[in-house]
Amino acid sequence: MTRSDFSVGVVCGDLFVHLISSLHYIISSMGPTRIMSTGGLRYWKDGRDVPDIMLGMFDYPQTDKHPAFNLSLRVNFVDSNRDGSYFRMIGNEGSMTVEWEHVTLTKNFSYPPDNYAQVLKAKQYAADYDRKKIKDPDVTVFKVQDGYKGAHYDHLYYWVRAMREGKPTMEDALFGYRAAAPALLCNDSYFQGKPIKWDPVNLKLLA
Repeated sequence: MTRSDFSVGVVCGDLFVHLISSLHYIISSMGPTRIMSTGGLRYWKDGRDVPDIMLGMFDYPQTDKHPAFNLSLRVNFVDSNRDGSYFRMIGNEGSMTVEWEHVTLTKNFSYPPDNYAQVLKAKQYAADYDRKKIKDPDVTVFKVQDGYKGAHYDHLYYWVRAMREGKPTMEDALFGYRAAAPALLCNDSYFQGKPIKWDPVNLKLLA
């Protein structure tokens, strides 16, 4: 039984943490400053009182590592989607889709980030503009090497190596806290019915 009296639930306390952890590792982020969530107990009505469906929304500020952006995460325990689990980062020039054993990079534009909108606007109203002639995006797929044993093997390997050999972990306790805190705050937002403000640098709630 999963109840908020004994557990934060698998949505925020497990699945969201993994996704946020991956994102923070890729872009070297400390975390969001505002967290919002919505959802409900739609299917697993077995006595639990935490949601089994949740949409979490996160506002990330600009830092010296990355520009400001928004993150949305979605979990559905009764999901007929056969594409599996993945997350996608969408930027000015394209997107990167991260899955278990490959990463797909899709590049749409090559305009400088500071003026790409103006360039697109100018091209759209040009006399020779024709959407039918727009080139397909460049797609590059990066696959894992042959013999790769999977993320779960790596996860356990680095954990055991850190304990037995004193090697540094890929993600230390502070990194884990910065990934877990915004995930868990989704529950607070859900139950309180309001956005939660968070200081990812000093690790504290804001009024």
